[in-house]
Amino acid sequence: MTARTFAPLAVACLPGALALAGVAQAQVPDPVTCLITPAETADLAFAVEGLVSAVHVSRGDVVAAGDVLAELDASVETVRLELAQARAADRHRIAAAEARRDHLEARADRATRLAANRTMPEAEAAEARMEATVAAEEVAAAEAERALAVIEAREAEARLRQKQLVAPMAGIVTDRALSVGERQQAQGPVLTLARIDALRVEAFPPISYVGSVTVGDTLTVLPEAPVDGAYPAVVTVVDQVFDAATGTFGIVLEIDNSDLSLPAGLRCELVFDPPS
Repeated sequence: MTARTFAPLAVACLPGALALAGVAQAQVPDPVTCLITPAETADLAFAVEGLVSAVHVSRGDVVAAGDVLAELDASVETVRLELAQARAADRHRIAAAEARRDHLEARADRATRLAANRTMPEAEAAEARMEATVAAEEVAAAEAERALAVIEAREAEARLRQKQLVAPMAGIVTDRALSVGERQQAQGPVLTLARIDALRVEAFPPISYVGSVTVGDTLTVLPEAPVDGAYPAVVTVVDQVFDAATGTFGIVLEIDNSDLSLPAGLRCELVFDPPS
């Protein structure tokens, strides 16, 4: 009798249990806190030491990749570059050596013919050929010297470029630690540049959220007040190594901020959008 009483109840409860399980599986995870930071940050320093002659940016300035941000005095390097370029462009020695070589080669050919007809001693013809060979080597030496001058010009140009601090990427100047007239020792950053045309969002949801997010998903980021709005962010990283101490795992997202409308350094809330 007991079995006949409870068996139908167990069967009757089964569809409801499955329905509840389905609701649980379809439930969207609660939002988690996150942080919005620049996509990249670069601490910039001069490659060489020297006296600061110009600073072209201030804190808060937006710069493009390749912009010259600051310069060291390069008067000596400029003169060395001009001298090296002048040497590299000078072809007078090569031209003179070529003219002498052509003359001596023609004389050697004539002497060889005369020696063959026995109208000139063979020793004189051999000497003429030797002079022509030496002249050809002098041309080669002049060409090699000019090639070295070209290399020296490139070296001088590279040394001159080291006197400039160039933006490696587009971004905004977040810190400036130099002024005109200061002497830089080529150590420690003098400018900090942050790329904010794309922003990085980092969050650490509970391990129970594993499977709720994958690379390529688009989630919604809600910045803290006073910044308003909802911003789509694409998941770029989902950690495969979890933090057992906190019971969390990390995810990284990227926000397109090409219009520079959203500042970096904000706390935010990451909303897990329901599947479409």
